[in-house]
Amino acid sequence: MTLRPAKQRDLPTCMEMFDELNRLQSPWRVFPPRPGIRDEVEDRYRAALQDPDALLVVAEEDGAVVGMAEGHLHRPSTFSHQVAVELSSVFVRPGYRQRGLARSLTAEVARFARRRGAAILTLKSFAQNEEATEAWGRIGFRPRVLQMVATSEELAAEPEPGEHQSPPTRESSPGASRS
Repeated sequence: MTLRPAKQRDLPTCMEMFDELNRLQSPWRVFPPRPGIRDEVEDRYRAALQDPDALLVVAEEDGAVVGMAEGHLHRPSTFSHQVAVELSSVFVRPGYRQRGLARSLTAEVARFARRRGAAILTLKSFAQNEEATEAWGRIGFRPRVLQMVATSEELAAEPEPGEHQSPPTRESSPGASRS
C-alpha cells in the first residue's frame, strides 16, 4: 500500500469515492446538499493539488486508488488565531477496510498539519453514525463541540404570548427522578 499526494489523473476516482461517501452519509443529514455541491468538491480537490495549505492524499495498491483523505488549514475558533487542519473526505473502498488504512491516511494528513504549523486536526462526523465516531475515537479524536438541531416547527409549538401554560410538575420537570 502506498500513500501519496493525489495527482490530476486521480480526480475522477476521488470523485467516485466522494459520491459513495455522500451516499453513505445521506441518512444522517439534517440539511440537504445544495445544488452544485459535487462541482464545488471537485474544485476543492483540484485546488488542493496546488494549494500549499491543502492536501488531497490517496492510498494506492497495485496501481488502483483505494482510499483518500483531504486536509486543509482553517481557523476552528472565532476566539483564536490558531490554525488547525480539518480532515475530511476520508474514504476507503469496502474491500480494503479493516486494515488500518483510514488511520494511515489520517497520519499522513497529520504530518501535513505539522509541516504547516498546525498542532490540531479537526473533523466533523454525524453523531448518529456511531460506527464512524467510535472509529475516530480509536484513532485518537475526541468530541469538542456538540451541535444540536431542532426544527422550527418543534420549537414554535410553544404557547403564544398571553396564553396560559401550567407550570411543570415535579414528575415532568427536567432532572426530576422517581423513587
